[in-house]
Amino acid sequence: MYRDSAFHLGRALLLALFVLTSGTRADRVVLSPSGYNLPPGSLKLEVARRERNGELTQYWLNLGIVGGIELEVVRQERAASRVDSVGIQYNLLPDIGFTPAVSIGIRDVSDRTNEGFAVYTALGHRLPYMPPNPFIEEMYLFGGVGAGGIRGPFVGTEIRTPYRLWLSAEYDSRAWNFALSWEPVPLLRLRLYSLDGKTFYGASLAVSF
Repeated sequence: MYRDSAFHLGRALLLALFVLTSGTRADRVVLSPSGYNLPPGSLKLEVARRERNGELTQYWLNLGIVGGIELEVVRQERAASRVDSVGIQYNLLPDIGFTPAVSIGIRDVSDRTNEGFAVYTALGHRLPYMPPNPFIEEMYLFGGVGAGGIRGPFVGTEIRTPYRLWLSAEYDSRAWNFALSWEPVPLLRLRLYSLDGKTFYGASLAVSF
C-alpha cells in the first residue's frame, strides 16, 4: 500500500510539473534573441555539445524575474579554458496577438566572450492564424537589431509541428543557425543543432516554480 501511495504521489507531482512548465518560452530562437521572456519564477537550462572541430560545450541558464526581466548566465567550456558571461533582457511589450513582443537587452555584460559585449532590440510574434495543415501547428517570426557582439540585423523563425517537433532557423547577424527539437514531455526538449555550420547535440529543461 505504501508503495502504491508513493507511486501515485510521484505521478501527481510529475503531472503538476508538466502543467506548470507548459508554454514556457525563453529569450532565444537558436542563439539570437527572440523578444520573448521567461515568465517570473521560471527557470530554463540548456546544454549544447560539439565533439568534432574542437571540443566545446555551451550552457545557458535563464531565469524569469518579476517586472519583465530575464537573467541569462552562459558558460563556454573547452578542453583548456572556460568562459562565463551574463546577460539581461527587459520585455517592453508582450505579444498580445496583434502586436509583437518587444524586448531590449545586453549580452556579455563584462565583455568576456569572443563575440563581446552587445546591446539589442528584439521582436517576436506568433502568427495568429495558420490554415489547417498536417505539418504546422504554430509559427513564430523573429527579428531585431544589435550593436557590438550582435552585428546589425538578425531574423529567425520557429515552427511547431503536430509531432512534438520544433524547427528553428535564424540568421544571428554572423551566421545561419538551425535547431531540430523533439519534446517527449512538456518540460524537456532533445535538440540537434547546426551552429555556424558545425553540429551540436544537447537538451533543454524548463521549470516553473
